[in-house]
Amino acid sequence: MIKRIQGRALLLGAWLLLEVVRLASPYPAVAEESKWLEPAIAAYTQGMESTERDERLRHFSDSERFFSAACQGDMGSADCWANLGNAALQAERLGPSILAFRRALIVDPGNDRARQNLIHARSLLADWVPVPEAHGVLDTFFSGQAGASPSARAQWAAGFFALAAALLALALVRELTVARYLAVASALAWLALIVSLQLDTTGRAGREGVIVVPDTPGRAADSINAPLRFGENLPSGAEIRILEDRGGWLHVELYNGRDAWLSESAVARVDGADD
Repeated sequence: MIKRIQGRALLLGAWLLLEVVRLASPYPAVAEESKWLEPAIAAYTQGMESTERDERLRHFSDSERFFSAACQGDMGSADCWANLGNAALQAERLGPSILAFRRALIVDPGNDRARQNLIHARSLLADWVPVPEAHGVLDTFFSGQAGASPSARAQWAAGFFALAAALLALALVRELTVARYLAVASALAWLALIVSLQLDTTGRAGREGVIVVPDTPGRAADSINAPLRFGENLPSGAEIRILEDRGGWLHVELYNGRDAWLSESAVARVDGADD
């Protein structure tokens, strides 16, 4: 009987380890993403080779559309979002460009290409449009906890899960009390990292947005008849914090502390919840 229990424990531990390896491994390129990458790159190349403005814009718009389709699966890869941002920037669509670079930095806060291109895109906004500080919350969405990116924390979580499974199997087979305690500690560390990732996903990113409609009026209340809040309409590309969501209107705050009400259709949330 004891040998049978030990055998089952070993099988359980081996199965858990195999599952951890499978879950922790990088996901292969999604078929849908791969399908759109080739035409996206081809259209971008054509845009770069075009000398006539209208033709360039048309090719870059096509590239943006293809990259957008490629990035939709499971939030897309950081490189996919960065490429989408570049295509939108070349198509002279500043709002969607900034949004894409922001999303690239959600997937990988350490992506230097997305970060540098975001800085460049922000520099193209009018001087009066407030932008986040270079090292503020906006640019480091999920790196606040010990400076670790979500992908790094996911890998740590997988490692702790694997360690807990191995220690549990060892404790059952060898009846080692120390291994049992270590397995519990590893499981708690895994749980803490999972909770941390979940809080990141459902927290700050859901309160951040980018205006993607040109000349969006900011109003003093949630009504089309409310007086304008600012002397000028907000441009596509302005970044905001979402304070309240009320029936097709968003109460937002700019990065200089001023607030206004915007039509919800003019704003895209950085976490992609409105896609």
